[in-house]
Amino acid sequence: MSNHVQDDVVQEGKLLSAQERVAFRMISTGNDLHGQRALALLAIDEGETQTQAAQRAGLTPGQVKYWLGKFREIRLAIFPDQVLASAGQPIKSEMEEEPAPAAKKPEKLGKSKQIKKTKKKKAKKSKKKKGKKAAKKKDKKAKNKKGKGKKKKKASK
Repeated sequence: MSNHVQDDVVQEGKLLSAQERVAFRMISTGNDLHGQRALALLAIDEGETQTQAAQRAGLTPGQVKYWLGKFREIRLAIFPDQVLASAGQPIKSEMEEEPAPAAKKPEKLGKSKQIKKTKKKKAKKSKKKKGKKAAKKKDKKAKNKKGKGKKKKKASK
């Protein structure tokens, strides 16, 4: 099984708004992680695949996938206030807050997450059972010791 990241191709110019594009160009000039992230998302905005964007920015495809998802979720807020301010952007507290979305449906867990969750539950139950069994054994041993002591005393009389 390979760790292949599905490339999410964005139609050119459809990921970033004009304002975001300007900010990303400024941030991408930085020689740091924020610059790499901005460069990768600019590449995707220009129509490159996630894999191509990763190569261009010096990131892994998994990192690009993560930051693309985060960007779609919180937009420019993926960058710290200091980075936004240096790019001439409003800081997070000044950004227009979107109204809270209506109650979301509970997320369906992927198969691997379901399996992990089930294994955790089973392990928890097993641990409880083992604890109870150990306690019962301990009680039995204690009773047996008491019983043996009484028998010896009776035998000596």
